[in-house]
Amino acid sequence: MVRYTLRQIAYFRAVAEQGGIAQAARVLNIAQPSIAQALAKLEQALGLTLFERHHARGLTLTLQGRSFLGHATALALAAEQVEREARALAAETTGEIRLGVFWTLAPFYAADLMRDFARQAPGVVIRQKEMALTPLAEALRSGEIDLALTYDRGADLSDLPRRELAALQPSVVVAADHRLARRRAVSWHELADEPYVMLDGPGSRAYFEELLAEGGIAPPIAYVSTSLEAVRSAVAAGFGFTLLVMRPPSATTYDGRRVKTLRIAGPVRPLRIVLASRYGARDGLLRRFADHAAAYFHRANGREAGYEPDDRPHPRRGRPPA
Repeated sequence: MVRYTLRQIAYFRAVAEQGGIAQAARVLNIAQPSIAQALAKLEQALGLTLFERHHARGLTLTLQGRSFLGHATALALAAEQVEREARALAAETTGEIRLGVFWTLAPFYAADLMRDFARQAPGVVIRQKEMALTPLAEALRSGEIDLALTYDRGADLSDLPRRELAALQPSVVVAADHRLARRRAVSWHELADEPYVMLDGPGSRAYFEELLAEGGIAPPIAYVSTSLEAVRSAVAAGFGFTLLVMRPPSATTYDGRRVKTLRIAGPVRPLRIVLASRYGARDGLLRRFADHAAAYFHRANGREAGYEPDDRPHPRRGRPPA
């Protein structure tokens, strides 16, 4: 346990630099007995003799005192840095945010969201971690992460404060040459006998199975993949249709084929993007990030309004190629 104080260190440095207690007292505007008492307590706490006392010539540093002065100076500088950092934390201009992101949301939003916030708060470090839905909720509860960018379905978030950022409508995706590709919308019963391409990512399969059940259909599964792009390629190759919420801005798949995105006719419950937290973002820095995320998604949704599904621009990249 530390038995000395920063005040004692400051008095020691002043005496060492000024060459005596009287001189240090004038510089610090402190009574001489207070400084002398502080020095005595510091020497006692350290078990060192820091000064040689001269009746006529004041004080001079001992060998121990000269060595300790370097340590004391470094300690004082570190203490000043701690104070500056504390002031910056209080002003919400520095700190660290541990952000969990659901794995399918990360490639669409995480980089832009973090970059834009860094422009506003360059002293803040964001540590991102991509996770599945249930592990995200568990990581929040355990304190492993501070915030989670996730969906409101697929994991139990009932005990966690949440802020809604966007409401997404699921869409049907078919090959560009599919018999339904010229349609703008398609009903559930028109898909009942169509083969289905399943996105089997962590937390995704259960949601899409629930969506199909809500539509009253159970189509045969023709292809399964944990990769969003593999699913799109399989659809483009003619394996069947799929349901997606997040998708790239271009209708072209990795293998050069194309897909068409259709609206689902009739009411469909949206999938909501939320920012969940353990403490309701009571911390000022977390609240600032939550406000930034809400503004970011508001702007992104505004840019996407007014476009047909396959003309929808990415929030940052503009229209996809024709």
